[in-house]
Amino acid sequence: MDRQARLFAVLSDPVRLEILTSLASKKGCVSELQVRTGRNQPNISQHLRVLRDSGLVETRKDGQKTCYSVCKPEVKEILQLAKKIN
Repeated sequence: MDRQARLFAVLSDPVRLEILTSLASKKGCVSELQVRTGRNQPNISQHLRVLRDSGLVETRKDGQKTCYSVCKPEVKEILQLAKKIN
């Protein structure tokens, strides 16, 4: 139950949900996520660290940039279910 509670705690933040929703449709680096969400770099980076540490996103180096993507199809399913519930 603790793992599930931690997962819901991570997903309870509106900014992280916004980032995950964006990454569910298209991978991106911090600068791209800044444009998509309108948030600043430190804020995006902080939330990405939480998402990565929780195992919800993965990273891949693209030259000097680090690209992020949703690493589990279940994350996309959770986001779709959440939309249906609302």
